[in-house]
Amino acid sequence: MRPMRYTAILLLGLTACSAPPPELPSPPPGFPELNAFNPVDRNDFKVAGPSFVTAEQVDCRLDRGSTRSVICDGDIAGFPNDIPGDGCPVARKPDGAPDDTPYVLTRWDHPCTSARSMPISTGKKLVGDNSTCVVGKNNLVACIDADHKHGFVLQPSGSWTF
Repeated sequence: MRPMRYTAILLLGLTACSAPPPELPSPPPGFPELNAFNPVDRNDFKVAGPSFVTAEQVDCRLDRGSTRSVICDGDIAGFPNDIPGDGCPVARKPDGAPDDTPYVLTRWDHPCTSARSMPISTGKKLVGDNSTCVVGKNNLVACIDADHKHGFVLQPSGSWTF
């Protein structure tokens, strides 16, 4: 009788452990399809963590700070003209914000600096521990947190955050 009980407990445990992970919510309308981009080897894109720079000089660093979020700055296409300041344009989470805070478009209090990150080509994506960024045609850069709740799209037709 005992062997049957142990077998039943083992099977129950294996079934519970093999349940599929919960399905991620869909990104908002207008966010590019992540599967349409080819992943790069993350180990090739490390400068103090996963990072890259586009041909248009948008420099992105993944899994940064206490929120393990993305920071992209540089020559951001479609950056709103009504954002005050004259520093470098940046998409990021506000300093000290909780993990579930949406990204914002703002400016650093200094000019843009030269990127030291590895260049990435169009059609590629970099997957970090807590975020994914894709680089598309026509100056597109889009990044999203692993839970698909927050991110941003940088593009000439208008950059936006969620």
